[in-house]
Amino acid sequence: MSEQNQERIRRKVDSFLYDSADDVLMNALDLLDLHDIEIERELAEMKEAVRTGTEQAGAGMLIPAEEVFDELRRRNSEMVREGRGL
Repeated sequence: MSEQNQERIRRKVDSFLYDSADDVLMNALDLLDLHDIEIERELAEMKEAVRTGTEQAGAGMLIPAEEVFDELRRRNSEMVREGRGL
C-alpha cells in the first residue's frame, strides 16, 4: 500500500470516526460494493435499452436523431450535476 493511502487511513482513524484501519477499509469496501452494484444495474439497463432499440429499429420504429441527441445531452447534464460524469 502506498504511503499516501496509509496516511489517508491514519487521518480517518485519527478523526475518531473509525476505530481502526480495518474499520476504514471495511467501510471503504462496503461503499465500493454498493458502487459496483449500481454500475452493474446501469449496465443491465443499458443492455436492455440496446436490445429494445434493436428490436424497434428492426420493426421500423425509429426516432429522429435530433431527439436522440437531445435526450443524451439531457442525461449527460444530469450525470454531471450528480457527479457521475466522465
